[in-house]
Amino acid sequence: MSVLISVLVALHLICWAVALGTWVAAARTRRPNPGMAHALAGAVVLGVVLAALVSIAGDANHMKLGLKLVVGLVALVLGYLAQKKGPETPSAVWFGVPAAIVVNVFVAVLV
Repeated sequence: MSVLISVLVALHLICWAVALGTWVAAARTRRPNPGMAHALAGAVVLGVVLAALVSIAGDANHMKLGLKLVVGLVALVLGYLAQKKGPETPSAVWFGVPAAIVVNVFVAVLV
């Protein structure tokens, strides 16, 4: 079970890294790559699967998992809004995506 959780954690982190990387690549033109929204969706889905597996194992920090879920869903919604609006994305939405990603990573590491 620990090998499965380790592989899923690695994939989860890769999804967050891809989402942030595609945002950085598109930051100058504000023309979001569809891969950003897909990577955010993958990170949220993998996070939910990981939360279920860790809860089954019995050593889950539910406050941390709930906070990460809320912040991940915010990042996901902002990512899909940015993809839908394209270059006309409002600044609050556009800069909210990396802010939510960074907050999610900080919660994972520090809480």
